[in-house]
Amino acid sequence: MNKELPFELPKYYKSDKKGFWKRQGMVFTEEDFEYIYNEFIYATNCDLCNKKFLKRHDRQLDHNHNTGEIRNILCNKCNNKRKDRKINSKNTSGYCGISKTKSNAKQGYSWRFVVTLDGKPKTIKRSIYFDKLVEFAEKWKKENNYYT
Repeated sequence: MNKELPFELPKYYKSDKKGFWKRQGMVFTEEDFEYIYNEFIYATNCDLCNKKFLKRHDRQLDHNHNTGEIRNILCNKCNNKRKDRKINSKNTSGYCGISKTKSNAKQGYSWRFVVTLDGKPKTIKRSIYFDKLVEFAEKWKKENNYYT
């Protein structure tokens, strides 16, 4: 490809990306990597919402977290909405978006439901009842079309 990139790439960007993607669990052969990398750096729009990429940090390589299969080149917002997104390491609930937090209440902790909106984490609801919060989170995600 001889297209001109709209941004400058650091000297070791390609090898850094390859290592980063492998550490993220993405699965690809050497030939696949060359193709995927070129598609990634020359992508101009999000595959889901069609948002234009203006900087190199505007894009994410989306993949299935269970199989490592690469799916799309997405904007940060669309990538954060994916249902199979890895559960945060601070998340002790096993449920994406719900984690245990210290509380001033007598029981010592509570659960909180957090989503990413416009690239920033936002607490939607807190509860001392985990099951009720999971039920609320599922309903909220469906009503707000949080999964793509």
